[in-house]
Amino acid sequence: MLSHPRPLRSRLRRLVLPAVVGAALSGAALPASAQSIAVVVNGQPILSSEVTGRVALMNLAGGGKGGSVAAARQELIDEKLKLTEAKRYNMVVSDEQVEAAFASIAQRTKLSPAQFTQAIGQRGVPARTLKDRLKAEISWAQLVRRKFAAQIAAREKDIVSSVGAGGKPDNRATQYTLRQVVFVLPKNASEAQVNQRRAEANAARGRFPGCEQAVQFASSLRDVAVKEPITRSTAQLGKPISDNLAKVKVGGLTSPERSEQGVEMIAICERKDIADDSMIRRQAAEELGSKQAEEQSKKYLDQLKSRAIIEVRG
Repeated sequence: MLSHPRPLRSRLRRLVLPAVVGAALSGAALPASAQSIAVVVNGQPILSSEVTGRVALMNLAGGGKGGSVAAARQELIDEKLKLTEAKRYNMVVSDEQVEAAFASIAQRTKLSPAQFTQAIGQRGVPARTLKDRLKAEISWAQLVRRKFAAQIAAREKDIVSSVGAGGKPDNRATQYTLRQVVFVLPKNASEAQVNQRRAEANAARGRFPGCEQAVQFASSLRDVAVKEPITRSTAQLGKPISDNLAKVKVGGLTSPERSEQGVEMIAICERKDIADDSMIRRQAAEELGSKQAEEQSKKYLDQLKSRAIIEVRG
């Protein structure tokens, strides 16, 4: 249940995303076979031990799934290209920034950096693996943002204008605080199982005590999760969802709907009018900026790959 601390593996899976995983050796001595060269990227070697460390962290981040040698090797190649390009523009972050990012991840798993180092080390992931990956990813993100700042800013301006276009200074919107209530189902649930859980959700819907007691209420039910509150405006939710939420009283639940995790209902914790749309426009611009940065990042990396000399040795 959400009222209990998540296991370490679950917390690491949520916090240590595949995009933020390692590519380096620990300080411990390794046998010669482990030190063999797996790939050469523009004359720079990637060791087989680096691939092994990456696979281990991919498995940890994915809950034991998806950590193939081929995927790890490709991510290490991408990382090598990113860090080399960041160095060319003198945009590599300092070791102090990397240590701070590492400590932040540890803190979010409710561990000290030393405890976190020990925890991932017990699962075959050297701390240096994650730190080197952090250095490459943070440096690359800064480089992309700086290099394409003008283009990203222009697109952000477009979205701000489009959201506010034709509006009046007192444009109003509705802001919701919501909690998802999920009656969990296995991945390959049968239609009978889905119908059974839907019936259980409908029965619970009439007894729902409101958001403040939601976790306690869920603990009395079988395999029911209550997610943390989120705040969304009608502009972010879109008209179909907003229209559906408008029919439900504060403290109530929407009708059960099938979702990826099971059968889901949404609790309305708070509903209020927003005097103007400035917050909506700001959030929309930030979201667009992130999307544009991702698109530019992919194009930029593809260009680097097209010019790179990559030799896979094993």
